[in-house]
Amino acid sequence: MSIEVKVGDVFLIPLDEHHWAGGQVVGNWEGELYLAIFEERYTRDDADPMSIVDGTPAFLLLSMDALFWHGQWPILENLQYNLGEYPQPVFKVGLNGVMHVESRDRTIFRLASPREVEMLQYRTVSSPAEVEGAVQAYFGIGEWESRYDELRADYAIRSSKILYNTAIE
Repeated sequence: MSIEVKVGDVFLIPLDEHHWAGGQVVGNWEGELYLAIFEERYTRDDADPMSIVDGTPAFLLLSMDALFWHGQWPILENLQYNLGEYPQPVFKVGLNGVMHVESRDRTIFRLASPREVEMLQYRTVSSPAEVEGAVQAYFGIGEWESRYDELRADYAIRSSKILYNTAIE
C-alpha cells in the first residue's frame, strides 16, 4: 500500500501502543516535507484534526514521506485553512566558499551576513525514523538527544524573521 502525502494532511505519529502525537504537512518542496508536530498527546479515538492543528507546534522540521507511504503515520484529514500561519525557516548554505541565506522553499537565496552565518543552521532533512525518535523523546518515551534541538519549532520561528530583513549585521 502506498499513500501519497499532500500539503494540509493532518496525521498521527505513534508514541506507544495507546498514544499518538499529531502533526500536519505544512509544505512540500520536491518531496522535502515541512512538518509541524504539536505539543499535545492523543489517543486514536480523541485525535480530532481541527484540535490538532489549533495546537502549538513543538517541532517544525524537514523530513521525507517514508512512514506515510507505508501507512505507519496515518493521515486523518486534509485541512488547508491554517497553512499560512506557519513560519518559514531559513538556512545557511555554502556555495563556492561563500555563505548564503536560503528560504525553506528555495524562493529566496542571497548572501549571508557574518551574523546570519553565526546564527543560522544548515538545512537538515531528518529521516522519518529520527523525527519519530525526537517526538517520542519529547513525550518522555526514550532519551532526548541534543541533535533533536535543531528540530524544535523555535528555530523556524527565530530564523523566519530574517526573511523580513535584507540582512542581519
